[in-house]
Amino acid sequence: MSFATVAAVAALVALLLSAAGLMAESSPAAASTAAPTPAPTAARAPAAAAPASTDPPSSTPSPPPTAQPLALDRLPSGLVTTFPLTVAGSGTPGDVVSVSGGSSPSASESCQATVRDDGRWSCALASLPDGPKVAVRADAGPGGSDADQVKVLHPPVIAGSGVVPTTGGVRGTAYPGASVTVTADTGASCTFPADSNGNWGCVLSADLTDGRHAITATQVADFSSQRSATSAAVAIDVDRTSPSAPSITTPTGGSASPGTPLAFGGAGETGAHITLYASTARGAAVVCTADVVAGGWSCQGALDAGTYTLSALQRDAAGNVSAGSNAVTLTVAAGSAVRAPPPTRTPTPTPSPTTPAPVAPGAAPPAGPPHPETRGWVDVPFTTASAPTVTADALPGWMRSVGLAVAALLLLVLPARLLAAALARGRADRGRHSERASLFGRNRPRSELSDASALFGRTPTASTSPTPSPATGLTQPATGLQSLWPTVVAGAVASLLVTLSAPVPDAGAYPGVLVAVALAVAAVNAVWVLAGRGLAAHLHLPMPRVTLHPGLLVVVAVAAIGSRLLELSPALLFALVLTLTLGPEAGRVRQGRIAAVQVSAVAALGVLAWLAVGLFAAPTNPVTVFLAELVNVLALAGIGSAAVMLLPIGGLAGRAIVQWSRWLWAGLSLVVYTVLFALLLPVASLVERGVGVVVVVGAAVGFAATSVAFWLWERFVAPALDRTIP
Repeated sequence: MSFATVAAVAALVALLLSAAGLMAESSPAAASTAAPTPAPTAARAPAAAAPASTDPPSSTPSPPPTAQPLALDRLPSGLVTTFPLTVAGSGTPGDVVSVSGGSSPSASESCQATVRDDGRWSCALASLPDGPKVAVRADAGPGGSDADQVKVLHPPVIAGSGVVPTTGGVRGTAYPGASVTVTADTGASCTFPADSNGNWGCVLSADLTDGRHAITATQVADFSSQRSATSAAVAIDVDRTSPSAPSITTPTGGSASPGTPLAFGGAGETGAHITLYASTARGAAVVCTADVVAGGWSCQGALDAGTYTLSALQRDAAGNVSAGSNAVTLTVAAGSAVRAPPPTRTPTPTPSPTTPAPVAPGAAPPAGPPHPETRGWVDVPFTTASAPTVTADALPGWMRSVGLAVAALLLLVLPARLLAAALARGRADRGRHSERASLFGRNRPRSELSDASALFGRTPTASTSPTPSPATGLTQPATGLQSLWPTVVAGAVASLLVTLSAPVPDAGAYPGVLVAVALAVAAVNAVWVLAGRGLAAHLHLPMPRVTLHPGLLVVVAVAAIGSRLLELSPALLFALVLTLTLGPEAGRVRQGRIAAVQVSAVAALGVLAWLAVGLFAAPTNPVTVFLAELVNVLALAGIGSAAVMLLPIGGLAGRAIVQWSRWLWAGLSLVVYTVLFALLLPVASLVERGVGVVVVVGAAVGFAATSVAFWLWERFVAPALDRTIP
């Protein structure tokens, strides 16, 4: 494997990581530089005893304290999930330091302290707003100021107080875009992403029995892989039994005058909410609504002229809806007397049960540390992918993912292909400068530029260079799989690199995470190899030889290091180290078909694992945490590996697919990159990143313009200049 090929692949992965930076916070900017904390002022030595004298002692004033610029100690680099947060620093003794956090701090987000004689001060912030870069400022007036940033994530808030009636659904507020997991005391759970306003709602699994239960919630935001603390417990009363049908006792029928208020009443389940309907051949309309008090209900409504069928439904406090009531026929005609007597009982309707509006995230205090059985296992790095949602509400997010996929193809992938082709042409032409013969570069190295031409509708010319394998695709693999040990070593190195792509808050979780990653790496490579060999057998080709490409570890490393530096959550993972070597008898068409099947199989593995993410309950023990981690890594590695292998450069599978069918490559790339951006950016809530978007888009456009310009120069201008040389 040539160094140029590896460098090209690594560069493209880095470009994809830059595009993914749209969804992830870059490393927090360095906090404003504060003057180094000076050593505390040395304690003054006690004055020597004055000699005995009858004269009164003279008054000697104490020296003023040594002025020191205000300095704020560095805040925690990890995610802050519990409060109060102690903030400390140094300054001039006697100065009053005011500390505040966020853009508009409240009383709980502010504190004051006086610098002690030793030059130190500290105070506790009761709360801070959620976010990836929450500013904390310390100000001592003339004594100076200093600031730092910190990541903050409170527990989500479950709406409701007291005992909340429900059929199993719960709702609340959280950090916008965060994935919220609700867990009941029985182990039943549900997970759902918060929308752009922070609202979320999900339904606990059906095995939750009727009765009273305690539920809690946690959340994971896109700016950190660490889960928040557990929310305060909320009591719910699960009721999935529909109430019996209500009855209409007033009126019993007859006729009434149009527009005249009529009295309606009947019986129902105490606490339920009644809706009375009037139906005609043209449809149904709501006449009035009422709450059932002491087993009875009443309301008033007016109707236009016509013949109506009255019926009622009741909804209990949990939300269950009954069957329809008895039907009553009522005729409304001009001049008719109202036969319905007023109800004998007119209890004052009580307001329907309402759920108090949820407070902002962070108002509820954390409920304590994780369960002892999961300590050291819960804070693992890859359990952050949310299950995909295919609903009308999720459509805008999927459309944004399609737009990002198109932008990545037009601004990164295709320009990179042109740049690689131009660089290859430049290298070849420097070796045979005098052989250029036409404006269109007829004698250019066709093995390097044929696939670039195919991207824009030109038929690739025959190549005399070695046929690239569609399965890896790096030409001329370096090492045959003649022994199991090289494969084991390469897989272990790849697993270690993938594990390091995201921080693990608890060092005790590393063994479990590494095992989950190793199984995922093995699964991705096995699917890649088996899919290629299976289709090769179907096409009656000689069985391809499985080969190990240590050079692919460079791509694994670039993806892992890039994800770590850009703080992508979830990370962009690449996990392939094995490939297949096809003989020359395979031809361009069959190589392209095999490559397309391999990419599709790995992408399908990732999508299936992504769908399975939603089936796992919140981790409660090492086994469930391990399974959740495994499916998350499979989703990230499968989709990420397919996206990288679709790059049409070097000997990657994308090049073989392009040379077979450029339209199939475009369609497959659009699908895979859409899923990739949906995974990196949960489609339920796409959080805009402000200036970061402008910077990344500007860099992508600049790269595309530079690549196209360089390709045009090598493709048209340079050959024309060579023709003028005698």
